[in-house]
Amino acid sequence: MGKSGAFTRRAVATMLLGAAAPAVAQEFPNRPITLLVGFAAGGAVDIVARTLAGQLQQQIGQSVIVENRPGANSNVAAIAVSHAKPDGYTLLVGANGMTANMALYANPGFDVQKDFAPVASLGETPPVIAAGPGFTGSNLKDLVEQAKARPGALSYGSPGAGSSAHLTMELFQRVAGIQLQHVAYRGGQPAITDALGGHIPLLAVNLPEVIGQAKAGALKILGVPSLKRSPLLPDAPTVAEQGFPGFEASTWWALFAPAGTPRPIIDKLNAEVRKALATPDFRDHLLQAGGVATGSSPDELAAFIATERTKWTKIIVDAKITAE
Repeated sequence: MGKSGAFTRRAVATMLLGAAAPAVAQEFPNRPITLLVGFAAGGAVDIVARTLAGQLQQQIGQSVIVENRPGANSNVAAIAVSHAKPDGYTLLVGANGMTANMALYANPGFDVQKDFAPVASLGETPPVIAAGPGFTGSNLKDLVEQAKARPGALSYGSPGAGSSAHLTMELFQRVAGIQLQHVAYRGGQPAITDALGGHIPLLAVNLPEVIGQAKAGALKILGVPSLKRSPLLPDAPTVAEQGFPGFEASTWWALFAPAGTPRPIIDKLNAEVRKALATPDFRDHLLQAGGVATGSSPDELAAFIATERTKWTKIIVDAKITAE
């Protein structure tokens, strides 16, 4: 059967589920739930997903399975969930790529606002602007002054083109009116190694990746792009308090269901997720992964996704960034 036939089957299934939504929601969940993750095991998104799975399993009395399907900056997992039956049993733990990939890829294979039903935000951690021993300044004012004196001469490393850290630095350049040279690495650690070795003066990476080096004095955090200082490194100044009021960017994690999932099931999932987020165990595990728990209603998450998509699409298009 062709693509239109598949859409017809899905539409019919969604209508039937919607008609029986109250009964379905009352019985939900009565079998295992699968959380898909678009990244390899051991990373921040995977840790968030497994922490959530463990807590939900205790609450709902059903198995919650985490399945890693890395590839194409999480597109592989997102596509799989977008095509799953909209019954609440196949969910996606997504991150920034859900919105950025809309502009980074000519055809990501899904539309973040049409193919998913937002469930709840889970947590966030800020990317940071950091400096290695190759940078002579000590704050963002020094960075801006040096960059304006020598446009394009200062370089910074990031975990890769289109990463949240890269996009944050692109945004900062536009706000500050400066031009830096971007060096894309395959992950944060290679960039950090080069900065420590003096090969690049600046870094844009996620805060948890550099906490150890920052506390040891090997790297200096020039600015954290959150409105409040991070509890993970309270001595590090925010970008906003250094002359850039309102500057904010984050690496975030959220839970999504396939579009068409009945609202009573979405609301039930949201309630269980927010209950999980409120537990000390979840918050402690998230803090160890470098993040803080958030939590939101489905509608709040939908509004946030729309804002993020608009914000980062402009940066990606203006900077002519494409997925590698």
